[in-house]
Amino acid sequence: MKKTVGLLAYGEMGNAALQALLECFSVKWIVLPPIDGQSATEELTEKLARKRKIKVVHPLSIKELAFHIKQNKTDLVIIASFSKILSQDELDITKYINVHLGDLPRFRGRANVNWAIINGRKKICVTIHEVAPDLDAGNIYEQKMISILETDTVKAVYDKINRYLSQNLCKVAGKVINGYKGTRQKGKSTYCCTRLPEDGLIDWNKTSKQIYDFVRALTNPYPGAFTYFEGKKMIIWSAEIKKPCKIYEGRIPGRIAEIIPGIGVEVLTGDSVILIKNVSYLGKECNASDVIKSVKKTLGINWVELYESLHEN
Repeated sequence: MKKTVGLLAYGEMGNAALQALLECFSVKWIVLPPIDGQSATEELTEKLARKRKIKVVHPLSIKELAFHIKQNKTDLVIIASFSKILSQDELDITKYINVHLGDLPRFRGRANVNWAIINGRKKICVTIHEVAPDLDAGNIYEQKMISILETDTVKAVYDKINRYLSQNLCKVAGKVINGYKGTRQKGKSTYCCTRLPEDGLIDWNKTSKQIYDFVRALTNPYPGAFTYFEGKKMIIWSAEIKKPCKIYEGRIPGRIAEIIPGIGVEVLTGDSVILIKNVSYLGKECNASDVIKSVKKTLGINWVELYESLHEN
């Protein structure tokens, strides 16, 4: 008889985790975010779960979740991203493992794929570990480094992570159910903080490389890096660092340098030029050159206009 598992699946790894677990375990239930707050990936995960007759739960609190786990006890609970920390009382109900994206004990916390790309890292570690009351602090069962290419978007990195989970999650879960204890974490802990949609504001004073990494870290399925054009929000979905580019000895970061119809718009940064390509503006997704028509425009918040407007009012 197959061993039983439950799955907590908030985020981009849930679908891959569920598909992997279905191959070797009896998945009794899955916990997903509230329907009105689900991403497209989470919607697909729920659709797959319901198709396979798996109980889908949308708990409103940790207390409700703990009650559910106690009433529907399984041999193991797998967490493939969850937004709350479980207490020791909840952890005493059964065994738990967590899929964490960070080289534990480094990179504890949240939004680690986004932060890895923003910080220009070349790799990110997938760590499968014991769940402990402290944040991401349990014994390590397995770790695997995943490459981050300079052309990889956040979705591309998650695709690599999900391929790894598809091939390895069952094996690790099986070892834990059979008594594997893992190894203690060693070294100094570091942390990544939560990211919110408003954290996506582009600082044009940064280097072109920093802005490029920022854009690819926050693009779909995330809310996107953004700026302001003529006082209205513009989301930038893709960008490119042009090489070679003109050298500006006098520069105003955010100023439009060149418009290339059908290709994009070159924008001055803190050190060079970046080409912005696909954008969303006034509710429409299009090429930046379809919206920006003058090199006398500057992207970002116009503090002079803002001050004068406030002063007049």
